[in-house]
Amino acid sequence: MADSFQIIEEHLEKAREKYTSGVHYETLIEARKEYFEITGQVNEEDDDYESRMNAFNDWYLLQFVSRRGTRTVIKEYLTQNTIEDNVSKSLLTLNHSIFEFGDMNFSKKLILKDILHDNKIKLPITHPQLGLIKSDLFIGRVITYNEENYLLSGLCTLPKQVKSIIAKECKKIRKLKDPMREVEFLLKLESLKTKWRRYGHIDVTKIFIFA
Repeated sequence: MADSFQIIEEHLEKAREKYTSGVHYETLIEARKEYFEITGQVNEEDDDYESRMNAFNDWYLLQFVSRRGTRTVIKEYLTQNTIEDNVSKSLLTLNHSIFEFGDMNFSKKLILKDILHDNKIKLPITHPQLGLIKSDLFIGRVITYNEENYLLSGLCTLPKQVKSIIAKECKKIRKLKDPMREVEFLLKLESLKTKWRRYGHIDVTKIFIFA
């Protein structure tokens, strides 16, 4: 199972190397401008700098579509390379959501509660360490390969104090059954997290407000 995760990581890394340099560098700059305008600017001295950059990389590879293109980087990568069908399908099985980190079940799988989609996700015991503890709330992306789920490294933790507020908004978004609205909502949450970090003296419930 660890090898399975490595296969996914290797393909993501190859795509990242190819589509962040050379003729693709302009697209990368376009994506960075768009992402950080939406989610808030990032500074190298920020405690969450690495996780935010990882989140950007995941979004860039798997979800961003340039104004000059018609498909995501990962779809372009898959069309330009000969890759096994099961790997190709897995790289397109993205679950971008809000999760709550739970316990280990009887079969020693880590449990994530998918709050946005009202579901549970099981991670294999061999999954790389996440640095999370029970009840941690975060935005993340899961890819499924060979019937195992893998959480990518671009995590955005959220304050637990607003769990009920976020859960209530998730119900509204879920009823829409609109993937685009889901992404907009999740990026909005990232921007609110950035705002909260910048204005830590303000009550968090006054920041996580949805119109």
